[in-house]
Amino acid sequence: MSADTITGKLDSITLHNNFSASSFQNVPTDELQGSGYVSTTFPGKDKQIAEVMDALDESGLIPEGLIEAETKYFYNSLGINDTYFASETVATIASHILALYSAKVDAFARGVTDKPFLHHRREFDDHAVYFSAGDSIEFEHDIDDKYLDTPVDSPAYRAEYFQTKLPNNDTVKCQFVYKCHFPENSTSSTSADASIDSISDKTFSTIATKHTKVLYSEILAELANTEGPVIKHFTLAATGEQRIIIGYKRNSSPRYSSALSTLANYYNVDLKRKYVENFANGYSIISIYFEHSESVSPELTIYQIAKEASLIYCIPNSVFHDKFASGELSIQEAIYAHCGVIFLTHFLNRLGPEYNSLKELLPASSSPKHVELLSKIKKRLTSETYSQSYITECFNEHMDLVSSLFRNFLDVHYTSSSLNKTLSYQRASSIAPITTDDEFEKALTASVGGNENHALVMRTLYAFNKSILKTNFFVTSKIALSFRLKPSFLPVSEYPNTPFGMFFVVGSGFRGFHIRFRDVARGGIRIVKSRSVDNYLTNQRTMFDENYNLASTQQRKNKDIPEGGSKGVVLLNPGAAQERPKECFTKYIDSLLDLLIKDPSKEKIVDLYNKPEMLYLGPDENTAGYVDWATLHAKKRGAKFGFPWKAFFTGKSPSIGGIPHDEYGMTSLSVRAFTEGAYEKLGISDWSKVNKLQMAGGDGDLGSNEIKLSGAENYIGIVDGTGVLVDEDGLDKKELLRLAEERLPNSYFDKSKLGPKGYLVLIDDVNVTLPNGEFVANGLTLRNNFHLTLKKHYPENFINLFVPCGGRPSALDANNVHNLIDEKTGKSIIPIITEGANLFITQPAKLILEKAGALLFKDASANKGAHVR
Repeated sequence: MSADTITGKLDSITLHNNFSASSFQNVPTDELQGSGYVSTTFPGKDKQIAEVMDALDESGLIPEGLIEAETKYFYNSLGINDTYFASETVATIASHILALYSAKVDAFARGVTDKPFLHHRREFDDHAVYFSAGDSIEFEHDIDDKYLDTPVDSPAYRAEYFQTKLPNNDTVKCQFVYKCHFPENSTSSTSADASIDSISDKTFSTIATKHTKVLYSEILAELANTEGPVIKHFTLAATGEQRIIIGYKRNSSPRYSSALSTLANYYNVDLKRKYVENFANGYSIISIYFEHSESVSPELTIYQIAKEASLIYCIPNSVFHDKFASGELSIQEAIYAHCGVIFLTHFLNRLGPEYNSLKELLPASSSPKHVELLSKIKKRLTSETYSQSYITECFNEHMDLVSSLFRNFLDVHYTSSSLNKTLSYQRASSIAPITTDDEFEKALTASVGGNENHALVMRTLYAFNKSILKTNFFVTSKIALSFRLKPSFLPVSEYPNTPFGMFFVVGSGFRGFHIRFRDVARGGIRIVKSRSVDNYLTNQRTMFDENYNLASTQQRKNKDIPEGGSKGVVLLNPGAAQERPKECFTKYIDSLLDLLIKDPSKEKIVDLYNKPEMLYLGPDENTAGYVDWATLHAKKRGAKFGFPWKAFFTGKSPSIGGIPHDEYGMTSLSVRAFTEGAYEKLGISDWSKVNKLQMAGGDGDLGSNEIKLSGAENYIGIVDGTGVLVDEDGLDKKELLRLAEERLPNSYFDKSKLGPKGYLVLIDDVNVTLPNGEFVANGLTLRNNFHLTLKKHYPENFINLFVPCGGRPSALDANNVHNLIDEKTGKSIIPIITEGANLFITQPAKLILEKAGALLFKDASANKGAHVR
C-alpha cells in the first residue's frame, strides 16, 4: 500500500493526528474505538463477591438488608475493571465498601445529601486506591508525590484514572496505582529497537492492545532522540473522542500528571480516563482521553492542550498554579507571572537613594571595611525588604495589571499567524493592552494608587518586558524557558560594568543566568547546590551577584587574549532537584540553544536582537562530567555555520576535539606556578617543611590536581563538601593521592591512617570530641567555619600555605578576615595564600591580608594561566 493510500485511510478514521501513518495501518475499528486496554477476565469474581458479602456481614457495620446492594454498587456501578478485583484481597475490598457506605451515612447525618460524598483512599507500598466525587486534584498530587515522581533507580508504578456516572448523575473519579513488575534483565533492554514488552510492566503487557503498544513504541523511539517530552495526539472520526499521549523522562517534571488534569479542567473538557505507564528504560507515558467542550471545536481543543502540555512540562507548578487551577489565569499568564517573580527576586532595586548617599559618604578608597560594611547593608536590604513572598502578594493584589503586562509581552513576542485561532489568544485579546510607557503609567496609577512599594514592583515587571530581546516562551517544543535580556536595566551604582549580553533561564527544579562582557567571550558553567532551605535562600539572594562577579573576574583573566569573560550559574531548587543536577543542566543548555540557533523543527522566534549570537562555555563546579554531552547536543541541535558545535564547550574529550581540563590540570598548573614562584622568591627549597591547608579535596578538579602536584608539601588539613580532615603531624600522602586518583572526597579517607592528633569530622556528625579535647556539637558548623577558627585548631604560626581550591564566594571578607590575623602582632597567621578558587576572598579582605604581611595571589591571577587557549 502506498504512503498516500495509507495517509488517506488514516484521515478517514482519525482527525488532527500527528502520529506516523503506519502506526494506524490495519487496526481493527473496534480496537481503535476502544480504550486501548483490555481488562483481564477474573474467573473467581463471583466467588470473591460472595466472600466480600460474608466479610461485611461478619463486621456487623452494614445492615444485613443493604449488604448485597452496597457490594453490587461497588462492583458494578463504579466502572472498576476485573484487573483490580483479581489483584485485591477480600478484606481490602470489604474495607473500601465499608468506607464508602460510612461516607454516605455521614453525609446523610449532616444533611448534605445533595453534595458529593466520596473522598476515600487506601495506600499501600505496592498499590493504592482512591475514590472521589468532586475535585480529586489532592489525590492526584499525592499519587504524583508518593508513586509517580520518584527517582529512576527506585520502584516504578503505573496508574489508571477513570470516571463514571452514578444514577443520580454524580461523577465518581476512581484512581488506581500499582507497583510495576518488569521482566528480568529489562534494564538491559533499553536500545531503541528493543520490543516494548521487554521493558514494560507485566500487567501493561497483558492488558494493552497491540495498537496501544505500536503507538507507545513510536513515542519511545522518538524519546531516545530528544531531551524533552514527545507529545502526540489524534481524534477518532467516528466518536469524536480525543487522545493526547505524552512521553517524557520519568520524574523530569514533578507533578506533571496532575498538572495535565488541571489543564484539561481549565479548558472545560470531559476527562474520561488517563493512564500513566512507566518503563524499565526510565521513560513515562501518559495517555489522556477526553471529549471536547461543545462550545469549542475539537481541532482547537486538542491543539491548545497539546501546545500547553509542553509549557506545563517546563514549569508544572508555578507560584500561581492555584490561580490557573481556579480559572483566574491561563497557564501562559501564570507561568509568565512566575518568571516575573523570579526576575524581580534578583533585580528589584531595593536599595533606594539612602543607600547611594551612604555609599558616597563611605568611599571604598578610604577603608576596605567600608566596602564590606556597604556589602552587608546591601545584603540585609535585599533579603529583608522585597522578598519573593512579598512580590507574589503584590502580583496577586494587582493581577489585572500583571495580565495586561502579559498581553504586552505576548503582543511583542508571539506573532504567529495562527495566534488569533487559539484559545489562549481569545482570552488574551480580552485583556487591556499596554503599548506605550504612558499607557503603562496610567494603568499603574489606576492599579496601585499611591503605594510606592507596589509601584516599584510593577515597574520592575514592566522593565523585565522591555529588556527581553528574544525568548522561547511561545515555542511549542521546549524543556525550560529562556530569555535573552538587554542588560541596560542593571543599575550602574551596583554593577558599574554593564555586561554585553545576558540570559535568564527558568525551569522545573532550577533557575539560571549567563553573563558575558564581550560578544565573543568564554567562561564556565557552574551548578550551585544547597544543603538546606536556609542555605538555598542564601544562595538565591547572592546568585546573580556571584554570576556577575565570576564573569567580571573571568573578563580580567582573559584581558590578554581575544576572548572576553563570561560565566553561567545554575541554582538548583531545594528538595529533589538537588539530586538531579545533570537533568537541570540539560534543560539549561537546551533552552539556551533555542535562542542561539535556528532550528528548522521549531517555530521561529521574534528576535529583537537580530544578530547572530554565540556562547562559548566551559566546565566549572559540578559540571565537568557533562561537557561531552553538551558539545554533542549542540551538534545534534544543528550548531554549525557561524556557531561550530566543537567550539561550544572547552574541556571536552579528545575524541571530540577537546582537552579535558581536569585530566591535563590546566588551571592547577597555573595555580601551582604561583605557589612555586613564591617558594623560589622566598628561598624555600625543602617543601616537606611547608605545612599546607587546602579547601576542596580529592573529588574536585582543582583540589585533586593540587594534591597530585603538591610534591613533598605536608598536608595538615583539607576541608571539602563532606567534612574536615586534619592531622597536625601530616596527613598520609599516599591515602590523599588515592582519593585524588579516584576522585573521592574526604569521607572516603581511611581513618586508620590518621595519627594521634588526626581527625575526620563529617558534616552529618554530631557531638564529637577532638583529640585536643575540643567538643564539636555539629560537623556542618565545623566545616562551614573551619577557615575562621584556625587559631583554635592549630599551634601558633603553624600554617605556611593556604590554597582555597573550592568554597563559596566571599567566604573571607573584611568582617571576618581578622580571624586570620594575629591580635598581638597584627600579622597574617598564614604567610602564603594562593587563591585557586574564584571569589573565595573578597577584594577588601585581600587588601587587609596583604597589609598584614601575607603574600597573596588573587584568583584572577592565580588561575588565569588556564585561559590562554
